Amino acid sequence: MELPSNLKDQYVEWLQELVDGVSPKQEQLKIAYDKAKRNLQDAEGIFYYPVDLKKVKGIGNTIIKRLDTKLRGYCKAQGIPPLEPQASTQTATTRPSKRTTTVLRSIEHLSENNKDEANGEEGPKKKRVRKYIPKKRSGGYAILLSLLELKAFSRGVSKEQIVELAGKYSEHCMTPNFSTKEFYGAWSSISSLKKHSLVLEEGRPKKYSLTEEGIQLTKSLKLADRISFPKESCETDEHSAITNETSEFTANLSDLRGENSKEEEVNHMNDTSSMLNITFQDLSTPQRLQKSLLENQGLPTQSDLSPHISKEIFGNQPISSTLLKCKNKTVRRRYNEVSYELWRNGDFEIFPIIDHREIKSQSDREFFSRAFERKGMKSDIRQLALGDIIWVAKNKNTGLQCVLDTIVERKRLDDLALSIRDNRFMEQKNRLEKSGCNHKYYLIEETMSGNIVNMNEALKTALWLILVYYKFSMIRTCNSDETVEKIHALHTVISHHYSQKDLVVIFPSDLKSQDDYKRVLLLFREEFERKGDIECCHNFECFQEMMGKGDLKTVGELTIHVLMLVKGISLEKAVAIQELFPTLNKILLAYKTCASEEEARLLMFNNLGDAPGAKKITKGLSEKIYDTFGKL
Repeated sequence: MELPSNLKDQYVEWLQELVDGVSPKQEQLKIAYDKAKRNLQDAEGIFYYPVDLKKVKGIGNTIIKRLDTKLRGYCKAQGIPPLEPQASTQTATTRPSKRTTTVLRSIEHLSENNKDEANGEEGPKKKRVRKYIPKKRSGGYAILLSLLELKAFSRGVSKEQIVELAGKYSEHCMTPNFSTKEFYGAWSSISSLKKHSLVLEEGRPKKYSLTEEGIQLTKSLKLADRISFPKESCETDEHSAITNETSEFTANLSDLRGENSKEEEVNHMNDTSSMLNITFQDLSTPQRLQKSLLENQGLPTQSDLSPHISKEIFGNQPISSTLLKCKNKTVRRRYNEVSYELWRNGDFEIFPIIDHREIKSQSDREFFSRAFERKGMKSDIRQLALGDIIWVAKNKNTGLQCVLDTIVERKRLDDLALSIRDNRFMEQKNRLEKSGCNHKYYLIEETMSGNIVNMNEALKTALWLILVYYKFSMIRTCNSDETVEKIHALHTVISHHYSQKDLVVIFPSDLKSQDDYKRVLLLFREEFERKGDIECCHNFECFQEMMGKGDLKTVGELTIHVLMLVKGISLEKAVAIQELFPTLNKILLAYKTCASEEEARLLMFNNLGDAPGAKKITKGLSEKIYDTFGKL
């Protein structure tokens, strides 16, 4: 018996076996096998050796190895001699090119060949290290060009700015699309750019800038592919002088409002409102703009400045021309070494952002966005780091967004019961408190898709904790339709509330933890919210990066999280244990220093057996903790 001359159908059958053999948890692997099978079915040609499958899109070395194993097993079962390895010359002819050659790589390859010819063929050839050049229209290619267009050299720019601009340079979507099960976007190429030292990542929230090597490569790509940036001829490096941190003046609430300014300065400006109108509104003439900014910042005018000082403050450009470019832009200031902007009411619009996981059912994933649209209410759907619905303000001029003081966590009754059972409830509550939002809502939908038998008392306790102990607000609805009505009513109240308020939007650059996020917010609120018509808030990018579930945990927080994995340990008990034993290493050492096993079993009971309320550790729970950590 011999193998047929074309094994295509057999390979398709084996790929189907691989698809069927994947566990439900390995969804991505199942998608890869299924895609390879469909591509092979559509492919034309003869497929005999497993390596012949390399010319089929979606089939790589891993799938080839598994098909080769199946082929060997099939030959052994049928008593057929195993296939001889394919000749290297034949393999080379059937193997497709891994990547298309860019214009820049062709130029470099030609120059390298010329160098080799000039140096002669004497001596052994050295193995060349191939320089990394991203493929045209790939994610890395788009990121580099976007950074160059944004002039991200000495100053970094955010991920949102890059993604917004990179779409026109890439043929792939920069962000993941969860509805089509595309869990990774072209943004993932940023890791390769960092690995090859083309892009520098720094700060928290993260900012990205081009390195010297990255600048040279990106300029070469731009030149080779004949790309021109919009308004390239009009823009010069003086723009970076305006947006650079060195041009941001320190200003607290008194400085902004001009409370300490002289009376004659106010009369000269013919404006009795405040420093807000001077700094953040258009002025009629460049001279007036220049003088007002200098005088109200407590700085000398241009006539009082020496040329050297003038150059330090405003760069090489004349002061009037430099400040004139700021006239239609939001001006940044600094307070306590943190940058911020003031947005006047009317300069921003308010709308809610809904987490993409908040759906009515699997078959109706866009229920909430469509319902809000029917009510004439703008909304957006994104993956949120915290909460299920948040309200943001979007600057009409710059497009930047900030997170307002209201956050909603939506729960069905059965989901609330499950979150109590696996300790998600306490973890979510803890992160909601760190968000710094004063208006935190639990929206409880009294519908269920599962059974909550024996959870009645736990639910009553959770609802009592939400209202009384944690002082969160609660909204109770019967179903999703009533939820839409409640959210629409809440949106109306929020829009009216902010119609008479200005926003101080914070742009921190070096936050270490979620505690720092809240600390900076409270610091700004203490200074700027004294008058009542200003509200402070973080920018949306900072919220997304800092408030994630697994990001920036301290050693103490990790210890609490691990302790809560033991059944029976609530957040209060975990915090009480962590106060006595700050790290997991301290817990293990405490068990090792016990004189006997009985003492080790009662270690937590002896320390916290008399603790008040929910912090109390019983003997049974103490023994359970010993079984988990004492035997390591």
